[in-house]
Amino acid sequence: MEYSRIDRGLSRGEGGMILFEMVLNGKWGDVVNTCTENPFFLVNSITRTNDTLLHLAVSGGQVETVQKMINIIKELPDPEKSVRSRNNRGNTALHLAAVVGNVAMCRCIAEVHPSLIVARNEEEETPLYLAVFFGKKQAFQCFYDLCPIRERDSGSRNTRTGDTILHCAISEDHFDLALRIIELYDGKELEKAVNEEGVTPLHLLAAKPLAFPSGSLLLLGFCKKIIYHCMYPSI
Repeated sequence: MEYSRIDRGLSRGEGGMILFEMVLNGKWGDVVNTCTENPFFLVNSITRTNDTLLHLAVSGGQVETVQKMINIIKELPDPEKSVRSRNNRGNTALHLAAVVGNVAMCRCIAEVHPSLIVARNEEEETPLYLAVFFGKKQAFQCFYDLCPIRERDSGSRNTRTGDTILHCAISEDHFDLALRIIELYDGKELEKAVNEEGVTPLHLLAAKPLAFPSGSLLLLGFCKKIIYHCMYPSI
């Protein structure tokens, strides 16, 4: 069988197996051609962990393929439903795009369904939260800009641990991102937020060692700036 075409007589399961083999062989052009002719393959999961082709393309960093898949999805009767598909860990393709941190992928998926930016996986993590956790500053900024204003606050907290994106940025040593969060969420009082253990972002900052063999002055500079912004927020 020519991989660029799948017989319409095949079941979706059989077609999914062929598509998965294309993915394994890096035949992304054939995958896109097949999905152009049979868009429903973009809706169905094709792995044991319920990943869709879009999940796999994002995880593989296939930026151009993801953009082409999204263009096909936009022509479906319910494009939002297609990008809402979750794998066994509750991750949408946008969760995975947040981890990869590629802005082009994040943007094209989020523009189809902006509320996905605050959709939660099994760990109660949103794509907005994951972008901060992995230090993807540009992806975070993209999500912040596209996220519906009324949902920005709710999507900035992990409801299981109580950690906010500011907790996350500080605990993972993404201090430049922490400063950006404080600037963007000015007046939102993220700096005063308490997690399930009763810890604020400032508590986390106070526990950070400042005497690293190298880079300590840079770290100290970031810490001073964060403390200043937290204690003396702009009016």
